Formats: sequence, structure tokens, C-alpha cells
Amino acid sequence: MIRILYRHTSGALVHELPLEQLASAMRDTNALVWVDMLNPAPEEQKKILDDIFNFHPLAVEDTAHSVLLPKINDYRRYLYIVIHSIYLGDEPVHMISSELDIFLGPNFLITIHEKEMSSINALWEDKAHHSQEGISRGPALLFYEILESQADRITRLLDGFEAELERLGDIIFQKKGDISRESLLDDLLTAQSSALRLNRVLQPQRDLMNRLAQTDYSVIPATARPYFADIYDHLNRMVGLVESMRELSRSTIEIYMALSNNRMNEIIKVLTITSTIFLPLSFLAGVYGMNFKHMPELDWLWSYPAVLVIFVLVAGLMLRFYRRRGWL
Repeated sequence: MIRILYRHTSGALVHELPLEQLASAMRDTNALVWVDMLNPAPEEQKKILDDIFNFHPLAVEDTAHSVLLPKINDYRRYLYIVIHSIYLGDEPVHMISSELDIFLGPNFLITIHEKEMSSINALWEDKAHHSQEGISRGPALLFYEILESQADRITRLLDGFEAELERLGDIIFQKKGDISRESLLDDLLTAQSSALRLNRVLQPQRDLMNRLAQTDYSVIPATARPYFADIYDHLNRMVGLVESMRELSRSTIEIYMALSNNRMNEIIKVLTITSTIFLPLSFLAGVYGMNFKHMPELDWLWSYPAVLVIFVLVAGLMLRFYRRRGWL
């Protein structure tokens, strides 16, 4: 899906400019254009990036492939920026990232992404917003508004992620939980993997925002740099939060393994004591329960009450001994 927002020099807004008119609209250097491409067809993407805007082949090639880390390339006439947005996966502790490719010029902003982005959709659908703000303030500040909306959404996701991680930490101390122990360990490992992934994405993205705030790029006005510094502050707090959650997930897994080993030792201890108690009883039953032809001195043992008393007495003495030693 390709949609084009066009602001004429006179201030008139066209929210759905036909693709066929984009080339002629870009001839007006005072006009402002925002092109948003959601999972576009390769032919349409090539037509816009190559034929209309004449971007560098390396930048166009990067848009066709996944870039694992955020980055920024300065082509003088425009900036090519790669950032990542965070989404909730199949589980409450499963976080995934999706790439957002951006071409930022003095009078145009191009966003390319494979997944729906609420930050972009909210700005696009608020048509009245662009009459005074949004694209009317220029592509750089429009880019800032997208980043700000993403930062707010990611902050909410991180708060939910932290709450879910704390809930998993509480479950490991319960003898009976609402999920199996295998599922609990899987969730903890997923949380640790998600924390590592978030740190790998957000930390270089924070550094990228610092470059936008500090470096004198020709397409970013000096008045816009403090706004990117604000995004840098947001990301700096996120990186600190993710780092603490990574430590929390790792320590939670360590506590889980320690408790599991402790519970296993308790089970082994109970089984060992049980088998030890029955060992002399099995000895008595094996020796005196044999089918001798004549043992008159042991005839009294064959009565059931006597056998029962002997077995109970031996088991009781052994239990008393274990309890006095502190093994029970």
C-alpha cells in the first residue's frame, strides 16, 4: 500500500495524491511530501525510489533487505535512516522488532515498513493535525512526531513486559502454579531473549538519535535538533530499563534453577529415607519369612500381631533417629 500526503506551497493539503502525480508534485521545491509505503510491490518501490527521487543504489538496496541494526547514512541531499519499532509477540514476554526505512530530505519524508505502525497510522489519519503541525512544520519535525509516538508506545510495552516478568518471578515461589514448570522456564528464557533483543535494538537507536541532535546535517534545521535530543532522553531511559529487566530475567532464572534443585533434593531425601526404613523390614521378612521345615524357637514370629508390632517398632525407631538428627 502506497499513500502520499502532499502540501502545496499555498498551504493546501492533498491527503491521497495519486502516484502518477508524484513526479510533477516534486518539481515544486517549496512543496512538502510524505510518502508512506506499507509492504510495497518491488516495481512500485523501485519507481518511487529510483525513477522519481533518484536515490543512491546502495540505499535502495538496503530497503530491499533487512538491516539488523539501526543506522544513518548522509547522502548530502537527503538522509537514509534505519530504525526499529518494537511489537508484542505471541506471548506477553515475547518482544519482536520490525524495520522502518526512512528517507529524510529538505521537503520530503519517505517511510517504508512491512508491518502496520500505529504511530504512522495515527498521524496519517489525523488530517486536521497537518494543517498547523505535522507536515506543515517540515519533514524533520514530522519525523520527530513519528519517533515520539513510537517512544510512548514502546514505553507502555516495556511497562507491561516488566510487570509480566515480576509475575513470573512470583510464580516460581509457589508450590502450585497456574502454569507447568516447563512452560514457566520457557517463559523465563523467552523473557531473557527478548531483553537481549531489545537492548540490541534500542542502544544503537539511542546513539543514532544523539547523532541527529548533535550533528549538523543539512536536511535537519537547527531548531529541530532539540526535539531529537528529547527522543534521545526517552531512549536513554528505555535502555536503562531494558538493562535492569535483563538482569532481573537472568537472576529470576538462577533463582528458579536453585529452587528446582532444592525441591529435587527434598524429593530425593524423602525417597532415600523411605527406602532406608523399608530396608531392615525387608531383611526381617526375607530371613524369617523363608519356608523352613522346623524352627520351633521362631514359631511366635509367625503370628500376625507379633510381626506387625516388630515392623512398627523398627520403623518407629528409625523415624525417631532421623528426626533427632534433623533429617526430617
